[in-house]
Amino acid sequence: MSDGDSFTVTCPCCGALLTIDGASRVVSDHQPPPEQHEKTSFEARLKTLDEEKRVAEEKFKESLRSEKGKKDILEKKFKDLFEKAKEGPQGPFKRDIDLD
Repeated sequence: MSDGDSFTVTCPCCGALLTIDGASRVVSDHQPPPEQHEKTSFEARLKTLDEEKRVAEEKFKESLRSEKGKKDILEKKFKDLFEKAKEGPQGPFKRDIDLD
């Protein structure tokens, strides 16, 4: 093959056809890959959409439940730390320089 020839290669990622000029080593033409449409029936797509809707609703309910429980957990932690703070400091405050 001489440097002046052009050649066609297929892109490994998307399957597009690229025509490359050998002399300048530049893509001179590009043909997009053929579109691959999956043929599905209307009823199958409706089933899929209903399933996605159900899963999304379950996730929403679970997040709602966790948010309601979060308030109680944070309140309990606050009370525990507040009681601990009432007892007084645990000892003198140590600075980084005191550790040497």
